[in-house]
Amino acid sequence: MTQPANQSPAENQTEKIIDSLKYEIESLKSQLKKKNDRIASQDVILKQISESHTIEVRAYEDLEGKLEDVITMPRKRVPHGDILRYLKAEDSNEFQFKKSW
Repeated sequence: MTQPANQSPAENQTEKIIDSLKYEIESLKSQLKKKNDRIASQDVILKQISESHTIEVRAYEDLEGKLEDVITMPRKRVPHGDILRYLKAEDSNEFQFKKSW
């Protein structure tokens, strides 16, 4: 390998090290960007799962409350037709059941 006349071997070696370090820095920046992108993606997925879980918990709690209501209705002699209408209602607030039970 021939050296340019105006550059010493030490300067040439220093230049190679600088080029190598620049390449390494760019490589690390690229890896960091990819990891940040993955973290952002995982964060979005986590938020979606958390929201979904919260919705499922609320649905479970609503069903649990509805089940407790249905269990008490026959004991209080609520007519079966009213119980069925209550079960078909989307929301327990939709169903205006009689306060007698």
